[in-house]
Amino acid sequence: MLLLVAVAVAMASAYEGGCGTLNILQNKKKNRLTLTASTQYDSYKCRYEQYYDTVYSIETPHIQVFYVLSGPHATTKAFADSTAQSMEAAWKFYINQMEMRSPKGPKISYHFQQKVKDGLYPVEIIDIGQIRDSEINQCPSCYGLTLQQDNNEATQIFMDNDFFYGSFQRDKKDTLFVGKDTCIYYKSQNPLRNSAHNFSYTDEWAKGIRLTSFHEFYHAVQLRYLNVVYDNTLFWFEASATGFEEVTNPGVDDYFAYLPSFFSEMGIPLYRLSSTSNNKIYGTSTLFLYLYHKIAKDVDKNIWENYSKSPTQSFETQLGKSLQKYNLDADSVFHDYSVLLSLSGKSSLSIPKKEWINEDQVEWPSARFYMEDEVKPEVESLAFEFYRASQNSYTPDFTNFIGKASVITFNDGHATIHKIQNARSIGSLASALSSSDSAIWVFSRLGKSESIPIVTKDAPPHAFPVPWREGALCFAPLPRDKKFFEIRNRRGDLVAQQKYEGTSFCLQEDQVKAMMSPGVYRFRVGNKGKTSSFMVIY
Repeated sequence: MLLLVAVAVAMASAYEGGCGTLNILQNKKKNRLTLTASTQYDSYKCRYEQYYDTVYSIETPHIQVFYVLSGPHATTKAFADSTAQSMEAAWKFYINQMEMRSPKGPKISYHFQQKVKDGLYPVEIIDIGQIRDSEINQCPSCYGLTLQQDNNEATQIFMDNDFFYGSFQRDKKDTLFVGKDTCIYYKSQNPLRNSAHNFSYTDEWAKGIRLTSFHEFYHAVQLRYLNVVYDNTLFWFEASATGFEEVTNPGVDDYFAYLPSFFSEMGIPLYRLSSTSNNKIYGTSTLFLYLYHKIAKDVDKNIWENYSKSPTQSFETQLGKSLQKYNLDADSVFHDYSVLLSLSGKSSLSIPKKEWINEDQVEWPSARFYMEDEVKPEVESLAFEFYRASQNSYTPDFTNFIGKASVITFNDGHATIHKIQNARSIGSLASALSSSDSAIWVFSRLGKSESIPIVTKDAPPHAFPVPWREGALCFAPLPRDKKFFEIRNRRGDLVAQQKYEGTSFCLQEDQVKAMMSPGVYRFRVGNKGKTSSFMVIY
């Protein structure tokens, strides 16, 4: 009986969300797995063993690869050699270099039922769409899978035999004559492709092998730390495996394909992305890449070590514990990630390259933004939201907000990031907002109650900068239940009655000079109440 696995490194776009380990785990929760004949075999009287003859083996210091040269699982010696080399390289990277736990394999390989040499970890090269269990066969367009047996630490990796998929479509049959039996199976004919660089893995199979090896091997490593997967944990299995896939294969960029759907689900906690579309979960690899490049290379190792000690605790808790080593607040770290993520694609050119999450961030698709006339953010834990300001001087309503917030202003193609600390920092941003070419707001939250609501009631309305000499003259925080403010001279004569929307308003330099001569002026919201003074000098 089988439990977990890790997933296909990638899936053909026509079948987004329809296969992989996520499906296996979701089915596992609903039904106990039973071993039954694969639906891709047309002749149920034929045993699995009748679909292959001689099973060959290649050994490296830590890996044993099993493969065949005929039937539905046929591959080539060169393909098998490349698989052995890439899997051994993955072992050296994760076990020797990263010093993580080494995976343990079974004594008998799962599909070909071959004896595994003591001390070696098994990898079988097969047509994954025709694996010997229809309950596992949830991945018709996968590159690889990692399976774990119940009540056992043993795992095993499967590599697809040629990076063609489509046997489930049942379009083309082939036949094997085994003794008196006629065994029919369906062939895979559709090539798996890399959309980032427009090539087929059936042609560039060495790249597909190496990519899959580092992805799937990491799943085998993860399962040494946590062999029961919870809803809040599942996304991180894929985020970290896909992230390491990019770290070890930086020129392949297979994860690009999942970023558009990832950006389309703003506001949804990362651990819930798989409930809407499995493919979106791979976009969370951007968080792994941020932690790996911006914090430390061993953050993920610390996360898995924490999971092994406290497997039922949430990802937010595990991340928080891992960051304690660096004296960092997890909520702040997650917000910094969210801010940099909002500058995806061409927007990344507005900040120095050293600040990018990954060196290819400029090639990512652009992030998506909400466009709202009035913004009142409410964000769940492990989620983020991006808004493009329709009016640069407008500030969101933070009354019920819990989390972290920043505004990014743009001038002449350069971005400036302003983190919102309190009401005073909101008011001081009015000038920067009004004089910017454009602005975006970033909201995020990590944790249930750690953040403090940001409100705008702790500072009275005031003018700034004081004294004014040049640039914009701004007024904030302005109450939302009023519609205008007054400016009067020292004698009390009305100079201007200015309508406003939002919680701040700025007069540009030419407006100030046209309206006021140098001197002292008074300002108040509405036409009743106390006034506050400010000085104009030029």
